[in-house]
Amino acid sequence: MTSSTSRKVLTRPAVKVRQPLGDFFAFSVRADVLNRLTYSLPAEVRERLEREAGENKGGYSIFGSQRAEKKTRLQEIASFIRTTDAAFPNAIILAANYAPDGLYLEDEDARWIAEDHGNDFWRVSIPLEGTPCASIIDGQHRLHAFDHLPEDAPERAMELLCVVYLELPTPYHAYVFATINFNQKKVDRSLAYELFGFDVDERPTGLWSPETLAVYLTRLLNTESSSPLYRSVFPAADSDAIFSGQSDGDGLVRVSMATVVDGILRLISKNPQEDRNVVRRPENREHGRRSLLPVKTLPLRDAYLAGNDRAIFDLLCNYFSAVREMVWRPSGKGSYLRKTVGVQALFDVLRALLPSRPVTAANYSVTSLEELFAPCVQLDPNGEKYQASGIGRSEIRRELLQAIGS
Repeated sequence: MTSSTSRKVLTRPAVKVRQPLGDFFAFSVRADVLNRLTYSLPAEVRERLEREAGENKGGYSIFGSQRAEKKTRLQEIASFIRTTDAAFPNAIILAANYAPDGLYLEDEDARWIAEDHGNDFWRVSIPLEGTPCASIIDGQHRLHAFDHLPEDAPERAMELLCVVYLELPTPYHAYVFATINFNQKKVDRSLAYELFGFDVDERPTGLWSPETLAVYLTRLLNTESSSPLYRSVFPAADSDAIFSGQSDGDGLVRVSMATVVDGILRLISKNPQEDRNVVRRPENREHGRRSLLPVKTLPLRDAYLAGNDRAIFDLLCNYFSAVREMVWRPSGKGSYLRKTVGVQALFDVLRALLPSRPVTAANYSVTSLEELFAPCVQLDPNGEKYQASGIGRSEIRRELLQAIGS
């Protein structure tokens, strides 16, 4: 364990693995420590399956439909752990830096981070204090079985292999889970997508949760040739590393999918997980997103509730088109205005702008927004002004707001 600044962290050597869905890191952690640092969303899936047992969902099974079976399995694994032959060579798969409500952690000190030490050697630093922010995608039975051992059992300190995604949007957690288990158990992919909100192609738009819409709009922003973010959004956390040799639109922006999904989510939902649960209740089957309540502090919430997704998309396109010309293009090539902290700050600015600038075609036309952002052209012409941290994001947000007079 090490301490950086005032926070207590656990630092582990790691290997970085690059794959199309996103990069992840492999390392080992003691079971008792990992149990304290993680939470389990799959357990909520199981509970919801139990509640919906009367909806003729028999045959769809992720963890089984009876609590007794669950406990028995945990006890069986716990018994195995205490044998001299105990072995768990396959990894516990985690997704870090998302709170249980589905939103990306804004507090940089609360996040898991990975640092490159050269020669393919990485270190993952994990905060030991505060609320757990790593969801167990796969392996919760193996991990939670250690909690069924006696308190003084030395096996609680067994090292477990882990892999962690550091910036994988919550809806993709179900996709990874279903992919892992598809050939091992009777896992219905559509059900997993539905439960986690990753059901863009499976569910009528009126039943889309905020997460589903955020994923859809992010995909659209990345694939529509007219979008200011065309081919600029990537699923990997380390977006800089994957840009070499790839075309990313006009080369102005490098940003992760998680950044854009989270930015959109914060415009339409205060608690994405609870909104998803409400939309999925049996009694709301006919009403879908219209069963959710308005939120005064979220001006785009009304458009989401009304199903006016095109208006949200057009507003985002117009906003970032103006940003592209007045913020990104005039900035130096390496400016953090063009990277994750800059895009996060720009979503912050949009959230601050919307309550005071009524959403009308005139107010949010590209021309009108370019006039608004015109004072920003000299923020970082050399690309050396800001830093990649929470402090950098706050500084960018503050200076952008000052420049536009908001």
